[in-house]
Amino acid sequence: MSYDLDVYGKLSLTTRELAKVVSADRGLTAEVDRRSKTISSIVHKRTGAAAFELDGPERLESEDIPEGWTEVAGATVLYSIHVSYDVQTGSSGFSATAEEPNLAAATAFAVRLAERVDGTVIDLQTYEPPEAAAVPAPAPEVEKKRYLHLHWYRLRQDDSNDLAAIYLRTAREFFKPGVPSRFGTYEPFQGKFPRDDDSAFDAMYREECSVGSFVLNGMPIEHGAIEGWSNDLYGRIQSVSLTYELDRLGKLKAVDALEPFFVTLAERLSCFFAFAEVNTNWYRTARTYMDRGLRDPWSGLPTAPQWLTWFEPEYAELVAPHLDPARMTANERGTLHRWTEHPAGVEELLRLSGDPWIPAEFRGVLDPDDGRCTEAAAVMPASLRYPAPDSPQALRIEAHYARMREIEANARQRAVEGRRR
Repeated sequence: MSYDLDVYGKLSLTTRELAKVVSADRGLTAEVDRRSKTISSIVHKRTGAAAFELDGPERLESEDIPEGWTEVAGATVLYSIHVSYDVQTGSSGFSATAEEPNLAAATAFAVRLAERVDGTVIDLQTYEPPEAAAVPAPAPEVEKKRYLHLHWYRLRQDDSNDLAAIYLRTAREFFKPGVPSRFGTYEPFQGKFPRDDDSAFDAMYREECSVGSFVLNGMPIEHGAIEGWSNDLYGRIQSVSLTYELDRLGKLKAVDALEPFFVTLAERLSCFFAFAEVNTNWYRTARTYMDRGLRDPWSGLPTAPQWLTWFEPEYAELVAPHLDPARMTANERGTLHRWTEHPAGVEELLRLSGDPWIPAEFRGVLDPDDGRCTEAAAVMPASLRYPAPDSPQALRIEAHYARMREIEANARQRAVEGRRR
């Protein structure tokens, strides 16, 4: 049997583009059928074991979308994700248990894919379609939930696996809602506070997250993650992310603690950029992403203004002429820019900043047809770009990839020899 997720979107990706979305999780890879040139399965890169199946994109007409499914209105393509599981019989009857690491990987992939195709994830196990009413009645005006997204970005560093410990220490000191009640690498999450001590949080990240992400969970955190620590030179950018329902933070009287936490974590992690954005989307922000690759890991600044932004000194020097100095607070580690005293969304901020909020050369180049980021920003700190050809860093990266190719070739040869036996 299978656990099924559907992603309704507006962009039809090629096989190559889909494979790049898969490989954004550096523990996964897409196996492509050479004859049909389609993805046959998604597997774990280290073991070759199947993770989940992917079908699509399938073209949709408006009549293909079930009546009342307003969440996916306007979708033109459908992607279907299937995670196999076994049904086991217990004393209380049947229970279906998906293979947790695979379900976690498939769910994270579905969210990334939805972001990539401007779409929505539908969990077919929990989604309850609205009942059709005999006489349609005008829906009452319901205020949309507002979400606060916190993101920190830094360049990966060799042998730096203390990120989780730094995060937890900073959250305990400055922002209690940042301390997760559950944490781990897959559901159900292995770690739990206060049952476990802080050293277990640190150890789990060091031992299990060299590649995969460390997931933070438990109210009031809607979702959070700390990316893996291994500097394999593929994804040069490492991030920490948190999402909250803004009203819940207000009820906890935690809003005033946001700025000290935001700034202190950016300083302690040596972040080159960080932002706090308020919007009505559970997982999307104005930050643009290119297809993950070696040469342009950083696309540039977000397309819309954020409530809070943090810039390391070199970045701050570049943006300073274009921002209001009265809204900037600087120290030797970086600069904080804050548009308003209260958390504000893009509509309010654009009235203050104008559109665009920062010149176009600071932002990635977007395709006018589908809105994808196709080219990195022209202006950014030199450290965020791929090193110059033949520089020591570039040669180090090329040597790393030569070793990786040799390892993969040896693994393929061993597999061939094993099949012959």
